[in-house]
Amino acid sequence: MGMSNFTLGRIINDLTPRMLGARISKIVKISNNDFSFFLYAKKQESLIISLDNNHPYMLLSSSYFKMISESNGFVASLKKYFEGGTIINFEKIPNDKVVIFKIKKITQTYQTIINNLIIELIPYRPNAIITDENNIIIDALKKASSLDETRPVFKGMRYTPYQNEIKELNENDTLESIKEKVTKTIYNEFVYRINNNENIKDIILEKKNSNKYYSYKYDILSLPLKSVEGCQEITLDKLSSLYQEKEEEKYKKSHYELALHTVSHKLKGLKNKLINLENDLKKAKNKINYVEIGNLLFMNQELYHRGMKEIVIDGINIPLDDKLDLVGNANKYFKQYQKSKTALEQIKIQQDITKEKISYFEKIDSQIKFASVTDMEDILLELKKDGYLPKEKNQNNKKNKPKVYTPHYITSSDGYKIGFGISSYQNETLTFELARKDDYFLHIKDSHGPHVIIFSSDPSKEAITLACEIAVYFANKSSGEVILLDKKDVKKVPGKIGMVTFSSHQTINLSSIRESSIELFKETMKK
Repeated sequence: MGMSNFTLGRIINDLTPRMLGARISKIVKISNNDFSFFLYAKKQESLIISLDNNHPYMLLSSSYFKMISESNGFVASLKKYFEGGTIINFEKIPNDKVVIFKIKKITQTYQTIINNLIIELIPYRPNAIITDENNIIIDALKKASSLDETRPVFKGMRYTPYQNEIKELNENDTLESIKEKVTKTIYNEFVYRINNNENIKDIILEKKNSNKYYSYKYDILSLPLKSVEGCQEITLDKLSSLYQEKEEEKYKKSHYELALHTVSHKLKGLKNKLINLENDLKKAKNKINYVEIGNLLFMNQELYHRGMKEIVIDGINIPLDDKLDLVGNANKYFKQYQKSKTALEQIKIQQDITKEKISYFEKIDSQIKFASVTDMEDILLELKKDGYLPKEKNQNNKKNKPKVYTPHYITSSDGYKIGFGISSYQNETLTFELARKDDYFLHIKDSHGPHVIIFSSDPSKEAITLACEIAVYFANKSSGEVILLDKKDVKKVPGKIGMVTFSSHQTINLSSIRESSIELFKETMKK
């Protein structure tokens, strides 16, 4: 999550009352570059420090994040100097993305020690540094290899804040001077607004006086963006939701790279193949009338003489091979007709096969967009079963325990339980193992999406609306038609996991999804 120096300063100011006096009960590593400090003040919270090379940041969260087993010497140092300590001061260095924690700890021998934890949230060179009360460096996540580096860090040297040029916005700034003080996104916003007759001074005041936060593509901003779609207001406590989403995406990319690449590569290749088949079909259709041309040549032999390169019959200009006689030219057209006739049949078969495969990978691609780590394991299993990913060597071992596929569940505001699947295996389990015959089955019409089951034979209007929203939202759409029928009228498609058929059904048109429902869905997928 990227944020400007100004926005980071605002976040630090807003977090200070919650940080001062907080006790650090535990420190864990939650990814290669991310750490969680379990804090307790008025309630249990986690301070997330992300030293991601591109977008380092920190936030306070009430969510739980899984730790990773591997550790290192620096984590041991963090535990040694800060675990069990109390934050007595918390500040940001002006004009720099550097945050300093002053932490007091009572040792096992009842000595009081005070050390600093310095977090440099500087893109492309983030760092975490431990110093004593006199700012002498004790340890660091990243130590310098040379004194020539911009911010050299060595054990035993004094930590000195880097002197940055002041880049605060002021009311006298011009568009040219603003360019040197803000991110590219914010500069583009200034340009857009000025081109739409907004006053540059008013925009600067809005940014400086704002007490709200906004998110755009994982970036945290202090100014709402009018120049692009997708910018949303977000509270400080909701920043952890963005972090969790980003971590899920990072995890998926790192752990499921082969699956993601396979799906993307297959979809691209199949869509190109379908275009080529369409072109081949057009060429084959153009040759279907060659049988008529052959017959015309036979019936008009009197117009032909050897060596002709073309002949006109009934206003039709027919190209000829001057090395062949009339019969040879006619037979050549007959052969091309036969080839095109066979080609048409084969092309249509290949088109159907290609469309079916495109549909399969579009389904998988749609599932991946919302999949949790557990869901991804189910999706991988399907790709392996269908031969698109290599199987594990012991996958067919009879001693392996049967895989359990667990759908997701939501309860409507009036108490109706609703289940839905992300993977094909979850859909199959939900519909044909967990649902009763009189329960309601829902699915978005004419698109890939989850099976949705309302566990009731007489659900409320609110439950049906929420189930429709689930069907549309997890099909990656904002509106659409939803099919509704009794589960007993849903039939399996043999050999196709999660595929069903049905005949009579109702159709409900959902024009939009409520914001409250979207928030509920996001929270559900975090569990």
